Amino acid sequence: IFKMLSTIPVFIAARGNSELKIKKNKKALKYSFVFIRSMGLINQTYIISDNTEILEYAKKLGFKNTIYQECKDEKDVRYIEYNAIYEFHLKYNAKPDWFILLSIDELFISKESFLNCIRNIDDKYDVIASYSETTDRSIFYLDDDLTLKHHIHRITNEKKRCKMVDSRIYAIKTKFAIKCMQEGDPAEVFWHGKFKFFQNKDLYTDIYSVEDISKFSYLGHVLEQVNQI
Repeated sequence: IFKMLSTIPVFIAARGNSELKIKKNKKALKYSFVFIRSMGLINQTYIISDNTEILEYAKKLGFKNTIYQECKDEKDVRYIEYNAIYEFHLKYNAKPDWFILLSIDELFISKESFLNCIRNIDDKYDVIASYSETTDRSIFYLDDDLTLKHHIHRITNEKKRCKMVDSRIYAIKTKFAIKCMQEGDPAEVFWHGKFKFFQNKDLYTDIYSVEDISKFSYLGHVLEQVNQI
């Protein structure tokens, strides 16, 4: 596992096709950098973006490798990832055999989750993906005037727990990634690949805005106080 850890490429995509995404992804990159640095993966990590401001900021943080990829398909949020990774591996003749794709929308990834993904790599599969488990519960919606509109049960058995692909971390077989780009719709081919899943027990954050990130700003202060008790 440690031999693979020292060679496997790591890709993080940070789209910048709007001012909101630029601000959010620049802040989120700080969390990504702290994690990548703690894992000793700076030299093999690549930041992909369709925005030069984000890539310049990534270099200022300390990332050494950046890839500019023009986004030609605004409907496919993963277009820049598919295409940049495809070009990268064509350049290096599809080596190494696997690579890691991390989500910039998940602020907290533990060392154990990352290593667990690598441990699960199996050539019988195309993709190793993490999933999170949440307790099933009713979701209540409010009208604009803050009156209760209606409620929906996620599933019929309220005591059951839901498992979902959290898109936090993937290990993807390189030949399969190339196949995704060569055989029609990349997303369609990807989700019809052979998947192996492992449970991710890290905090699920699902960040979409600067405001989402600010919700976690108090954690450092709280944890500091807890550790002093």
